[in-house]
Amino acid sequence: MSVSEKSSSIASDFPESKYAGKRICLIGGKLQGVEAAYLAKKAGLFVVLIDKNPSALAQNLADEFHCFDITKDKSRFISLSENVDFMIPVNENEKTIAFLKSVFESGEIKCPLLFDFGAYEISCDKTKSKNYFKTVGVPTPADKPNAPPYFVKPPSESGSIGAKIIHSDDELKAVPPNYLIEEYLEGPVISLEVIGNGSDYIVVKETHIHIDDVWDCYMVTPLPSDETYQKIAFDLAKGLNLKGIMDVEAISSQKDRKVLEIDARFPSQTPICVYFSSGVNLLLLLIEAFDSDSNHLNSFKEKSLLNSTNRKYEKSYCIFEHFQKKDGALISGGEHLISAGSDFHSFAADSNENSIEIFECTGENSYTAYTVITYAKTEAETKEKREKAMALILENKN
Repeated sequence: MSVSEKSSSIASDFPESKYAGKRICLIGGKLQGVEAAYLAKKAGLFVVLIDKNPSALAQNLADEFHCFDITKDKSRFISLSENVDFMIPVNENEKTIAFLKSVFESGEIKCPLLFDFGAYEISCDKTKSKNYFKTVGVPTPADKPNAPPYFVKPPSESGSIGAKIIHSDDELKAVPPNYLIEEYLEGPVISLEVIGNGSDYIVVKETHIHIDDVWDCYMVTPLPSDETYQKIAFDLAKGLNLKGIMDVEAISSQKDRKVLEIDARFPSQTPICVYFSSGVNLLLLLIEAFDSDSNHLNSFKEKSLLNSTNRKYEKSYCIFEHFQKKDGALISGGEHLISAGSDFHSFAADSNENSIEIFECTGENSYTAYTVITYAKTEAETKEKREKAMALILENKN
């Protein structure tokens, strides 16, 4: 079926929002698409999803699903843009991004596209990014250290793909010549989102990225405000004249805080944690950044942030994580656990508990994984909710 309509079970947290009922089109239905669809529904938006994969993970969170390749059916895509209020690419497919850039620059897209192509072109190339960090004076891991351990990563892959620690010079010989080779630093990995409208920039909320042994994020938790890190994120956004969203990832090591990378696209995992620990809906704030009515008289930082914040979740605590269910046990793992499935849907194990949200992801051969979101006013309360969520999953016999 090329088009499907459904009713998402995610209730709006912003019933009085001026965007309630507006239509947003998400281009991509994998992990970033799931994140954006969830926050769009929380914001009271009608979600239209486009993905060429008939088993796109985000389709059960959307209200309308169009299954086709936009690069092969331009006229259909342009027609869809006439019937939505906003569009956002939530994928990192090079061919798709190049197509979107071409139709954006030609003026063929008929609605705001919530994306900064210039910032993205720098952020998706780790060599360009690192050179940009140097022009802004941002501290980063040292290049090509004299002795191991080394941290190596490909120049253009997203997130943890291809990244690894090298413990000897012999191992280093097998690393492709175009890879970045940096000093390996131990310490917590920190993420911070910043949203700009091209002239003003809002730095939102720090989160702790819990990393597994394959350098994949398996859990996100909030962190206290850090003025030094926030200034770094602000300066990076300002230097790019950012009009869009950008994630700044750093490591807090014994050698002080150093920026690892930037990603100028809507992220996965961190925005939901940001929402339930600060109240700020990053997708809603991103829409505000592109809304000309929100940016007159320099009101972006005040009114737009206020319009995008749910006071209920301010100064709260959230744990966002993934599990695989295997042999009657829950095994913690990165978001690749969700990518491995083909059907992502709400898990209605505890419909009366509004501070526990569980999504189930299933696949072939009885594959089952879960995304678990727990939140409360304190860390201790949230951990209690987490234990209850895990028990709810284990009690389910399916």
